[in-house]
Amino acid sequence: MDKSRKGFTLLLASLLLAGLLSGCGGKSQGDEAGSNNNNNGSGDQPTKATLVLYGEQSKRMADFAKNEFHDKVLQAINVDVSIQYLPWTEYATGKTELMLSSGEKFATYTDTAFMAKSVAKGYYADLTEAAEKYAGDLKKNTGGDEAFDIWKVNGKQYALPFGNKPNAGENYVIIAREDLLQEVGMTDLKTVEDVEQFYKLAKQKYPDMIGSGRGWSLNIFNGSINSNINIYQPYSFIMTDGNKPEDPTVYSFYESDEYKQMADIARRWNKEGLIPSYALSNPAQADSSFFAGKALFGMGASYRVFEYMDAIRKANPNAVFKNYYLGDPAKKPLMSRGTYSTAFAVGANVKGAELEGYVKLINLLQSSQEWTDFILYGVEGKDYNLTADGQIEFINQDTLFDTWLPDNIHFTRFRDYITEEQISTYQNWNEGSILQKDIGFSFNMEPVKTEYAQMQAVEQEYIQPISQGFKDYDSNIDTALKKLRDAGLEKFIAEYQKQFSEFISSKKATN
Repeated sequence: MDKSRKGFTLLLASLLLAGLLSGCGGKSQGDEAGSNNNNNGSGDQPTKATLVLYGEQSKRMADFAKNEFHDKVLQAINVDVSIQYLPWTEYATGKTELMLSSGEKFATYTDTAFMAKSVAKGYYADLTEAAEKYAGDLKKNTGGDEAFDIWKVNGKQYALPFGNKPNAGENYVIIAREDLLQEVGMTDLKTVEDVEQFYKLAKQKYPDMIGSGRGWSLNIFNGSINSNINIYQPYSFIMTDGNKPEDPTVYSFYESDEYKQMADIARRWNKEGLIPSYALSNPAQADSSFFAGKALFGMGASYRVFEYMDAIRKANPNAVFKNYYLGDPAKKPLMSRGTYSTAFAVGANVKGAELEGYVKLINLLQSSQEWTDFILYGVEGKDYNLTADGQIEFINQDTLFDTWLPDNIHFTRFRDYITEEQISTYQNWNEGSILQKDIGFSFNMEPVKTEYAQMQAVEQEYIQPISQGFKDYDSNIDTALKKLRDAGLEKFIAEYQKQFSEFISSKKATN
């Protein structure tokens, strides 16, 4: 808003002039935040929007969502927004899918696999026209056309990317306690054996420590095994060679020698204690240990250094994290899916001005430093203060919007304990990486959705115990593979191969 003018001798003239400025010429907060928010629709009835987020809503977030956030959005773009939370177990399934199938009006996160499934079922609104009109700031700040193209099906925009951060090698690196690594006299983790030595030395000093404590992916061994394939897995059942962008060949992962080598390492780690005894039966306990500062490493990603230091320093103020790649990145470069954190899709029953309101809202939240600060940190002076060098000093310790959600390299603020070296590593993280070869490809799951559901059930019962080292590969793989084949593995791979080959062929034709 324009500030009130001073120097007029007549109060009436001053009030009239202020009214004219606010009603006709003054910028709304939305305009200050971004050029594509237009005006706040003053005089029009607000459109409604519901954001469905996941996790546990903090006490401050509940108040913030109903008051400051709601009011600021309403003033900026004339959208009456509310926020609803669901447990993470309902993401892309359960209650989320039920809400979509019943036609409820809301926007929430999606991924490329769930987008393809949802579009095939008619769950998502076509955002193409509204995005062209109202998502200019979002496109500018999240990576341009390349970022938006990932979220298209048959040329139509069904989701909008959110966030913009270097993310090569998510879950292909381990994120380790750098402070403890140095404490036990080590300086680097380059091999599987290095991690085993770190665990051994740290366990001697801190017997209550566990090894792996946050997530699990065999892809951390991609650089360590004897194979020329740079394993990329669009789904857990299949892999393709990330180093060959024009090769459409799809391999059965669980039937491969690469899987055997990885499973053998996992078995060794399980026997030696690096994988906790409860990791499969109670992964929440491993997560709890990790966030209590009682784990040595987890599955890594560039941005998780800041997320985990933020979370774990509440329990251990000296915790420091660093990502490590177990192998030679020159031979098997890390792969990037693009730069998004997530994407927002909107339920199919949302149409017209209401749909435009949703797009304006998503655009607004990634339009500027002001809005990023607002949804992450809240109200300056009430929830946080800014130091002279632009760093955040927190007053409120409750989480508002999850820090990973709007993570954008254009708007990132770092805690005062984050070093220049850590910031530089993060900003340059994607250097030397390659793009995932399936960017722009959305697999239509519809022809094999029954088989996929059956395979997932088999995977949980028969494959996961092998993948986490609770059962040895040689004694159990034949039974597991027979169950997968009976569930429809071959049909699934053939369908994926068919669609992916068509995608690669069309990509070659347009290049």
